[in-house]
Amino acid sequence: MRIWKYLIFILACLAQIGCTALFTEQEYVLIDRPVGEKMTFHGEIYSLPERADIRKVVLLGSGKIRNIEIHARDKRNQWEPVKKVPGGIEFPFEIPLIAETDAIKIIKHAMTGAGHIETVQFYTVADKGN
Repeated sequence: MRIWKYLIFILACLAQIGCTALFTEQEYVLIDRPVGEKMTFHGEIYSLPERADIRKVVLLGSGKIRNIEIHARDKRNQWEPVKKVPGGIEFPFEIPLIAETDAIKIIKHAMTGAGHIETVQFYTVADKGN
């Protein structure tokens, strides 16, 4: 019976450590590289010069837009859907995501007013060792 007490104690400690890691606020840092922009028939592509661990994308612009989809380019150069934002958004707008990519594609299905995305910023998680 004594082994069960130790096992339950160890599991409780591990659960607390895991929950603490989940609830600590992450510090995001802007990926300071030039972002290329390309208009295509299927959406706007915003690309970095090399792959990066993207954790958040911030859209800067003017007006309002609604019903957008975010796709990230994978290692096989295929577009994978990552987020769908069906409602209307106002700028600046943050989109949390987890992707290792060098580009995102934003597909706008409908617009209201004169909404326009002017800049896309890519963020990653800050390295706690520094």
